[in-house]
Amino acid sequence: MNIIPEFQLDGKIIAVTGAGRGIGRAIALDVALAGAKLAICSRTTDELISLKNEIEEAGGQCEIYSADLSKRAGLEEFIQFTCNAYGRIDGLVNNAGFNILRDALDYSEEEVDLLIDFNLKAVYWGCILAAQKMIAQGGGGAIVNITSQAGVVGAPGRAPYSGAKAGVNNLTRTLAAEWATHGIRVNALAPTVTLTPLAKAVMEQRPAFAEEVKQRILLGRPAEVREMSLPTVFLLSQAASMITGHTLVVDGGWTIT
Repeated sequence: MNIIPEFQLDGKIIAVTGAGRGIGRAIALDVALAGAKLAICSRTTDELISLKNEIEEAGGQCEIYSADLSKRAGLEEFIQFTCNAYGRIDGLVNNAGFNILRDALDYSEEEVDLLIDFNLKAVYWGCILAAQKMIAQGGGGAIVNITSQAGVVGAPGRAPYSGAKAGVNNLTRTLAAEWATHGIRVNALAPTVTLTPLAKAVMEQRPAFAEEVKQRILLGRPAEVREMSLPTVFLLSQAASMITGHTLVVDGGWTIT
C-alpha cells in the first residue's frame, strides 16, 4: 500500500532550531524520514554532528549550524545559512527553548530576561526572518512553533516560561492571520511532559513528580518524543493545508480537566 503523498515532505527545505536533543532531535529525524532536506541548529555542535550522521546514514540530507538563538543576529544567520545551503526555505520549526523552575517571587531579572529571550523573542524573530524569505521566494510555507501545555493552563513554578509560551500561542494566531494571503501557515504544538533524557532524569530523582504526571495525564503516562515529532511533521505537510493559527495541544488529556 502506498503512503499518502500529502503526509510526506519530499524535497521540502525545513529548518529546525534546538535540534540537538530531546523533542527537537526527534522532530529533525522524522522530518528527514518524511523526505525533507534539513538545516538544524543548536548551541552544542557535537550533538548536531551526531544527528547529521544519523540522518545521512538513513539516506537523508542535513546541514548544521551553531548559534546563540537568544539574539536576533543568531536567528538571522541560521535562516540565511539555510537559504545559502539549499537556495530556499519551505518550513521552520521553532523548537529551541528552556526553563528554570522557581517560585514566581524568586526569579532574578536576569533569569526572566533570559527566559523571555529564548522562549518568546527568539520565536518571534525566527518567524519573521523565515517569513521574509518565504514571501520573497513565493510559494508559501509552513511554520510550527513548539510551545507547551504550560502556555495553555496555569503552571506554578514556571511563571516566566508559562507566560512566554502563552505569548507564542497568541503570536502564532496573529502571524497566521497576517501571512495567510502569502500562503504561509503558522501553527503551534504544545507538548505535555515528554520523556526526553532530561525529563527521565528528573522523574527518576523525583518519584512524587513522576506519580503526579501519571495522575494528571489522563492516558496514564508521559509522552514519548515521537508523539511530539509526528504531529509536527503533519503540521508541516500538505495534509494540514487547511490548518493555520491553531495550537495543537498534545497532552494526553492533562489540560481538559
